[in-house]
Amino acid sequence: MSIKSIPCTLGPVFLAGIALSLFPLSAYAANLIVVVDGLRDANGTVRLELDGSEAAWNDKASAAAKGNVHAAVGSVRYTFSNVSPGTYGLGVYQDEDNSNKLRVNLFGIPKEGYGFSNNPSVMRMPTFQEVQFDVAQQDKTIVVHLKHGI
Repeated sequence: MSIKSIPCTLGPVFLAGIALSLFPLSAYAANLIVVVDGLRDANGTVRLELDGSEAAWNDKASAAAKGNVHAAVGSVRYTFSNVSPGTYGLGVYQDEDNSNKLRVNLFGIPKEGYGFSNNPSVMRMPTFQEVQFDVAQQDKTIVVHLKHGI
């Protein structure tokens, strides 16, 4: 049977089905579930940035994804959907005043809770290598512990 013999109404549907079966769009994507704990209060919004490269981590390229969730005392959970397999780094902060930026004092020390994937124990902005983790084809859960002050 040739494609020409398929009725007009089914031809485009048939071709689209073939095209989609050749290119499975999300067959290898996973959900990345992020649990953020250490929230002292329910003020503001928890902001998350998922970076897929060192350049993105250093603000020289776009983030792979960003997310927001209302703050709650204790912990919150956010899911990045359809994350392609790869290496990522995650930065999180509690934007208590909804200013869309992390407030810092005169010495550059954050006034709001902040954290990173792998929870590195450093007193500076961690490198991409210190925060990187891999996402495969399966869903993954990571926990980020918010720090307050230094």
